[in-house]
This record gives sequence, structure tokens and C-alpha cells, in this order.
Amino acid sequence: MLAAVFLLSFSDAVVKLGDDRFGLAQLVLLRSVVATLLLAIWLLRDRGAQGLCPSLSGWVWARSLCLSAMWLSYYAALPAMSFALAAACYYTAPAWMALLGRVLLGMTIGGLGWSAIALSLAGVFLAVSPSPESVTPLMLLPLAAAGFYALAGLITWSRCQDESPGAMAVTLNLCLCGVAAAGLAVLAIVRPGGDGGFALSLWPPLGIAGWSLAILLGVLMAIIAPAVALAYRLAPTPVVGVFDTAYLGFAAVWGALFFGEVPSTREGLGITMIAAGAILMSRNRNRG
Repeated sequence: MLAAVFLLSFSDAVVKLGDDRFGLAQLVLLRSVVATLLLAIWLLRDRGAQGLCPSLSGWVWARSLCLSAMWLSYYAALPAMSFALAAACYYTAPAWMALLGRVLLGMTIGGLGWSAIALSLAGVFLAVSPSPESVTPLMLLPLAAAGFYALAGLITWSRCQDESPGAMAVTLNLCLCGVAAAGLAVLAIVRPGGDGGFALSLWPPLGIAGWSLAILLGVLMAIIAPAVALAYRLAPTPVVGVFDTAYLGFAAVWGALFFGEVPSTREGLGITMIAAGAILMSRNRNRG
């Protein structure tokens, strides 16, 4: 999981770095096409033609739809806020996992768990420092992404134990291709005015650098998707979620290196509180 979140944080930083070259749906489609081809080659060599078949399980497709919604929400927010701040909002996911696990799976939260949730939410408020002027719908997108990611993690752990990580990765990328293609079709029909920005651009022309970036993101996706699926299949969601929060540290490093975004003392403290909340949540689940 640590290796996966290292690559994932780097991949997301690359998306933010190249958001002026792509449209959101275009980027997701190209990345997933490359990832699907690479995963198909790997599965063909490893398991033969049978390994190429995507999962027919409705739970795997539900998981894939949740992750598709997660990526679209998170990436749409990246151009509008710092990388570290978007990551801080996104990594309220362990709190979402605990709350959704309580409602959907009957998991026990307990006093320590509620303390962890409160600490994570307080960290978000401290990092974001919301005010009537600063709160915009875009700021809600990484929080929505956290909710979708938490739901996908719970589905993976509770309903996809017997699924192959490779099959889940292929299914995810096919789902992303379908969702992105549908988004492009809608944009082609609606044709929003102006340049549309990253989220609403239809198909900006790509040079060699743009195509190279898309291929790089596809290669990273082909590694990340099965690694994350395997981690969440093998261990309880809140436990894996702790290692997942290493993304926050990696995001701060990439933000400083790529964008010169050094978190303020307030933002750094908020991010630390979110990470501490995730660790407390893991201890709570281990005791349960």
C-alpha cells in the first residue's frame, strides 16, 4: 500500500502539473486505455486468455463506479486548490470508512473511533479554514471523492475477497473508459461556452509531451490499480487506510517540488491532525 500511494501521489501530481494540456474526460480515457492494454498483456502472459475477462460480479462493477466517481471528483478539484490542501480534504476517507462501515456493515466505532473522526474533521477545518468567501462548490469535490473512495474500500473488503486483483483492475479501467467516453459524448452535445477549463474541455489537441504524459499516467495506473485492490482485499479497510494516509506526506513533498506549495503552519497542523485521526481509527479497529 505504501508503494501504491507513493506512485498514486506522484501520478496525481503529474495530473495537476499537466491539467492545462488536457480535458478531464480526455485524460481519464487516455490513461485508462493505456492501463487496460498493459494489464491485458500482463494477464495474458500470467493466466492466459481466461485472465483477460473482466469480473462479472456486480459488486466489482459497483466498486469501479465508486472509484470512477472518486477520480473525477478529485481531479476536477485539483486546478482550483493546492495539491496538499486537496489531499487533506481527500484523506478524510478513514472517517468516511468508519461511518459508512457502521451504517452499512454494522462495524463498531467506539469512543476511540469517534475521537478519531472528530480529530480528522477538526484537521480539515483547520487546514481549509473555511469562510463564506473561501468556501466554493469546488472545495466540496475532494470531500466527495473521499466518500466515494471509502465506499469502494468497504465494498472491496466486504464483498470482493475472492476476486482477482488483476480482474478488478481491468474492470476498473474499463469502467473508467466507459464513464470518460460518456462524459465526452455529453460535452460534444452540450458544447459548453468558452474554453471550458480542465473539467469541461472536450478534446484539446495534444503534442508529443501530452501523449507522453498520458502514456506515463497509464503505466502508473496499471501498477497502482491491482496493488490497491490487493491491499484492500487482504486487510480490513481501516487498517489499510492508515498506510494510505502516507499520501498526505507524499503530496506535501510533490507540492513543494513541483508547484512551490509549502503548507503554512496552520495547514501543516491540520494535515497532521487528519493523519493522526487515521492512525487512531486503525487502533480502534484492531481493538474491535
